[in-house]
Amino acid sequence: MDRNMGLEGIFAEDDLPRLIRRSGMADWLGDRVRILDRRQLPGRVDYVDCTTAEEVAAAIRDMVIQGAFSIAIAAGYGLALGARNATMAEIEATAAMLRATRPTGLALSRMLDAALAAARTVGTDRAAAIVALTDRAAAALARQGYETGRNACALIPDGATILTHCFPDRSYAYLLLAAKAEGKHYTIVCSETRPYLQGARLTALVATELGFPTHVITDGMGGYLMRENFVSHFITAADRVCLDGTVCNKIGTYQYALACADNDKPYIVLRQSGPDPDSRDESDIHVEMREGREVVEFLGQRTAPLAATGLYPTFDIVPPRLVRRIVTDRGDFAPDAVAAYFDRPTVVLDAVL
Repeated sequence: MDRNMGLEGIFAEDDLPRLIRRSGMADWLGDRVRILDRRQLPGRVDYVDCTTAEEVAAAIRDMVIQGAFSIAIAAGYGLALGARNATMAEIEATAAMLRATRPTGLALSRMLDAALAAARTVGTDRAAAIVALTDRAAAALARQGYETGRNACALIPDGATILTHCFPDRSYAYLLLAAKAEGKHYTIVCSETRPYLQGARLTALVATELGFPTHVITDGMGGYLMRENFVSHFITAADRVCLDGTVCNKIGTYQYALACADNDKPYIVLRQSGPDPDSRDESDIHVEMREGREVVEFLGQRTAPLAATGLYPTFDIVPPRLVRRIVTDRGDFAPDAVAAYFDRPTVVLDAVL
């Protein structure tokens, strides 16, 4: 099955940036899940082959794969590995293990819920049912990302200088593809995004592959560039959007959102599947805490005194008053009106998540 189904005739696989090709995410190869090791980019192109659900869980925890929806697809295929010759109780235990890898973003949990539901509908070959469900989810997410990118492009004028934080994943790449097709000229500014440098290594890679002038800055420079009117727009993805318009994204996003408000710059959020219907507001968000070791090391080298410990809340919470628009596959919304997403007709008929 074509896991980019719904985009046939729009893009050839080779025309897409590496990170949103099938080979750039999680790919089911029948007896294993192959994942592009994003920790090695842009210097090396290496793949990790996972033959067990435990290996997929380790790849998610260790940041081999990143991005809420890419992680969700990896988890779906990982569950299929664990479902081979397994009882339903064993499959549910495997799902719980995968779910614990990244508790803040809900795409992973929703993928696992849908995969478990698919497994319960068949008496035999539950692994095949999970793979089929995950394939459909991957195809639907590709189409959602495309629609979201086109909707966002309509909001960003020609000549804009766009600051990003972390890696906004598929919908951002489709935003740039849409801009390129329309002849729009953007300048891209990528914050490094400590401690894993997703902005410097991943967002900058997508932008430069598509031919956009790209600058990399440290995480503390964005506010100054807004004051100097060098940056015109701030765009991120979101690991979760609540029904009241609260946004949860990579740590550091809140500070940029404050700088946007102080300098009258629009903060635009890409959330291709809309808000989470079970998250009313920030009280429903559990912020993942990762190992402090990741903060006191840089590229494997200790940078802080041994007596110092790292503190690493992985995600930020941005109140809706700091957000200009939330862009989805069904259009864009003011943050306090994002719940209306569910009232608009879908453009992706087989959406799973």
